Amino acid sequence: MNRRLSMLLAAYGAWCQAIVLFFLDPLKQQVSDAVRPEATVGEIRLLGLSLEGFAVLDLHPVRGWLPQVVFLLVSGLLTYRVFRGSTGIRPRFGAVLALGGATLLAAGVAMLIGPALDPDASTSVPTYGEWLVRAQIGEVPGAAAQFALLTLWLQVALWLLVWRYRDWRPLRAFLGIEEDTDGRAAQHDSLDGHEKRGRLSSSVRERRQLLCAGLIPAVLLAVAGGPVLRHNRVRHLSQGAPGSPDASVTFDPDLWDNYRPPATVEEWSGVLYPALRLRPLRTELLGGWIATLAVCAVFLLVLAVALRTLARRAAEVRLWRPAALVDLVMKGWYATVLAAVVAAFVDGRLMRWFAPRGGSGAAAEHLGVALGDAVRFGAAWGWATGLAFLGGVLLMMRRAEASAASHPDEREEQPVDGE
Repeated sequence: MNRRLSMLLAAYGAWCQAIVLFFLDPLKQQVSDAVRPEATVGEIRLLGLSLEGFAVLDLHPVRGWLPQVVFLLVSGLLTYRVFRGSTGIRPRFGAVLALGGATLLAAGVAMLIGPALDPDASTSVPTYGEWLVRAQIGEVPGAAAQFALLTLWLQVALWLLVWRYRDWRPLRAFLGIEEDTDGRAAQHDSLDGHEKRGRLSSSVRERRQLLCAGLIPAVLLAVAGGPVLRHNRVRHLSQGAPGSPDASVTFDPDLWDNYRPPATVEEWSGVLYPALRLRPLRTELLGGWIATLAVCAVFLLVLAVALRTLARRAAEVRLWRPAALVDLVMKGWYATVLAAVVAAFVDGRLMRWFAPRGGSGAAAEHLGVALGDAVRFGAAWGWATGLAFLGGVLLMMRRAEASAASHPDEREEQPVDGE
């Protein structure tokens, strides 16, 4: 897609999101004042997700508007890159998924800056471990992630309209669609031998190796496991009676037993998403661990499917280009976020039946908290998946170049019949 159309779609999405974030609450106040001064307009929810939970309510403190501004900037840049890297103006399922991953990654970045803006923080700039742990213990529902999911259709709808009316000549002239098509064709025809040698082969074995390489970080995090629980299927409670739904069993296992995981596990585990855990904790009952194991299996399965698709398309990428390398890392990052979100929706249903959480109120809404945990986890650790996948691609590329050097193609030296 050309630069003009990509910038238009990304700017349109960011502008619509900014209008909702900064003007929704004042508009609700004006409506309530016009109807009745003491009346309040209820929360706007679609498909069980909150549209206004991430809206700006107060401009006085910095933490009241800075996460939203960061979300708009990061979302705009990432979505522009997705549009720019898409082939042609026809909307494709993979490109729409990449848009979802880009907006959710921006939401995760916005949520992760919350601990840095906490006035009660011991340090103004926390370490990476402190950042992750404080983001989890805050247990803020995933308002930013819900907003990202609900506003994704804005850019997709305009994209569909542009593609539907692509034959309208004034629109083609304004967006430069004809120039984009000619430029793509010229760029494709100008591939020299060096670029073609930079491509990977697409054998089943190599795709399987790339898939395994991309899964390594997620599997290691799942084996390490998060040192916290989000449900009340535990034993040796120190607060409340065993099995009491009011027992506070959400945070540190020290609330119930003198249990600490090994230092390495506690430092590097997936603390942002407690459902990503293959090993049971000593204080956890069997039913809660089985439900957690099922959610983790869903996450790894969806991530494997996404990485398999990326591995199939990696052979089409000109790997000598730095932009292509960055694109592979970002696609692995998007895949991690999307897989965690799918697991969060399963978590929101499955854990409610088999391992419900303790407490009550908005902070205990299971789907919102699970979605927030998943997006924060994907934003904080998805880079590891992307880098591992890129490392596998570079290793395959180096192996392919070594094989090509040892077995040079002799077909160019053979004379053509009739010469």
